[in-house]
Amino acid sequence: MTQWERARREVESCIAERPSEYELATVAVMNDILELLRRTGRQAPNIWPGYWPTFCVDWDLPGAENLKLEVFDDRVEVYRYNETLFDVWDEKHAPGSAFSEAFLNELPAPDGAPA
Repeated sequence: MTQWERARREVESCIAERPSEYELATVAVMNDILELLRRTGRQAPNIWPGYWPTFCVDWDLPGAENLKLEVFDDRVEVYRYNETLFDVWDEKHAPGSAFSEAFLNELPAPDGAPA
């Protein structure tokens, strides 16, 4: 199984756990993130269900150990953890729209590029 097949199965598993709760827009935003990651040569993330009917996303990669995303229907919450606290900000996102440069800069570097 490829990393992208695994990521797709993780999304499907989240939805299967709460099939009537995930909004179509939340799934669409998650799909936009996966497409962005693929298109820009980044690795597939780990995906699991959030407390709300959301998707949580992280990576097992150097430089991304402290990065977590939570995907909602209208935004992506971006978390950067440190020893005692964390920074959080919202990337507003409508399904099908572009992501900001700030959001792109938070993501792990494309494969083979310096982090």
